[in-house]
This record gives sequence, structure tokens and C-alpha cells, in this order.
Amino acid sequence: MGRVHSKAFQEMEGVRLIGVAEPDPQRRAQAEQDLGVDTFAGAQDLLGIEALDLVDICVPTYLHSAVFQEALKARKHIFCEKPLARTWEEGEQILDLARGYPGKIGIGHVVRFMPQYLGIRNSVLAGEIGQAAVVRTFRGGARFPRGWQDWFSDFELSGGVILDLTIHDLDYLRWLFGEVERVYAKTTRERSPARLEYALIILRFKNGVIAHVEGSWANYEGDFYTKVEIAGNRGLINYDSREANPLIRFSAENNSAAAVAVPENPALKSPYFLELEDMIKAIREDRPPAVSAAEALASLKVALAAIKSAQTGQVITL
Repeated sequence: MGRVHSKAFQEMEGVRLIGVAEPDPQRRAQAEQDLGVDTFAGAQDLLGIEALDLVDICVPTYLHSAVFQEALKARKHIFCEKPLARTWEEGEQILDLARGYPGKIGIGHVVRFMPQYLGIRNSVLAGEIGQAAVVRTFRGGARFPRGWQDWFSDFELSGGVILDLTIHDLDYLRWLFGEVERVYAKTTRERSPARLEYALIILRFKNGVIAHVEGSWANYEGDFYTKVEIAGNRGLINYDSREANPLIRFSAENNSAAAVAVPENPALKSPYFLELEDMIKAIREDRPPAVSAAEALASLKVALAAIKSAQTGQVITL
């Protein structure tokens, strides 16, 4: 994701990518060659640059909190990849430290910027299917993501398929239907290898909508895809990315297998570009970014409730 974001910044008018922090020497050298910018072994060295206005945090989830706090101390504008943090305590701490913060803080819940999902939301809010009642979503299908020191496979570091993958849909559905009232979830974690995790989450929203949310790391060597189905009392919305023929880019390493499947859209600007462009505009226009830390914390709460439900077998009331 750091590569995707870096390229997006370099394509923006009036924006200059100053540098990249990367602890691995080989990856650091590759980043310097590919991006043509200075590189640093640690975040503190990068944050010490006086000309730096905005820091983009694309480290593994369990490191979000530590780097976020360093960026807050450096008084920079901050954009951070989802999820906000690995734990509720870390997320609350970030929010506490950010209260009254003079800089802008945005969180990368990129699905809100995907034109297909934006179109679905606009249709629902316009009442085109009447009153929404039941929702089904799916996200997955690709090979298990690779990461630095294989951190995705360590549940304590990544939060598994729920916190890393299905949080996209949990956040999107909150954006569409409001706050969640109850959560119930099942997962194959501890019943199957970490690289074959599947989760099913059932949400009941305060407005009465019921959602079935599926996330899968169990489609070995398959193609990444997403599905959304929303049934209302006057119609049905059905979206399947496999039928819509999206562009799929397997990005991350040169001359190697992909680390993470990065879905793209044939629109002029990718959703990754759009979310970062919104962040830049928020700084220039002195307004809040599209996704705040408070919004991201609310979505983190739902994801962690799903994990707790899967662990305990109980319905979690929020």
C-alpha cells in the first residue's frame, strides 16, 4: 500500500513526495530507485524533515499506534491506512491524543471512494429500492496476502480476516445504514490454517437492517472479488465485481509474486488516488478529511465486536 500511495502522490499536481521510511535495506533501496526520493531507515528520521507537511502511515496494523503517536508529536498532518489500530485501547488513545490537534487526520477506508460503492449508496439513500431490509456482502477470493515478516498470518498482529479484510465492508455499511446494534460472528480461525481463514458476520443495525458480511482468505490462488446485494421493499441492488470486469492489479514487489491484491477501477482516478486527493484538499481548504479518526474508531469497534463474538460464541451488543 505504501507503493500505491507513493505513486498516487507523485501523480498529484502541487504535491511533492519528499521521502519514504522503510526498515528493510533491500526494500529501501528499491523504493529509492523506483520513486526517486530520499529514503530513511525509520519513521523518526522522516518525521524530522522540517519541510514535511503530511505523513502517510502504511505500516502493518500492529504498528499503527506507535507511528501515529510519533507523527502527532511531530505536529504533522496525518493519513493512516485502515484499520485505525489493532486494539480498542490503542484506538481510544489515538483519539484522545488527537482531540484539539491542529493538523488534519484522515483514515484510509478506501471503499468509500470506490465509484461502484458510492453509486450503490446514492441509490439506497435516494430511495430507489424503497426501505432497505437485508444486505449481503462478500470480499475475498485472492491468495493469502504476504507481508513483512509474514505478519498477516499472526492473529495478534493482524486481527485476522475480520480486522484486515471485512472491516472494509463493516465501515461501508456503517456509512450507509448508521450505527450497529448487535453483532454475531463465526470464523474458521483455530479450526483451519491461518492462511485459509473465513468469517461470516451478522449485523443488526439500529434502524433494523440486517447484514450478512463474508470475508475470505480461503480461495487459494483465486481472483479477488467483491459482492453486494441490498434488498428493499421496492427493489434489489446486486453488484458483483466479477461481472463488472474491474481491473485487478497485484502490486507490491518487483519481479515477485504479489503481496496483496489491489482492486482498481477503470475510472480516470483510482479510489486510492481519490482518498489521498481528498486528504490534500482537506489540508488546503482547512476542512475535515472524508473519514475521521472518530469514524474509523467506530468501525474498529464493530470489527473487534465481531472478533469477540467469534471467540465467545455470543451475540455482542454495542
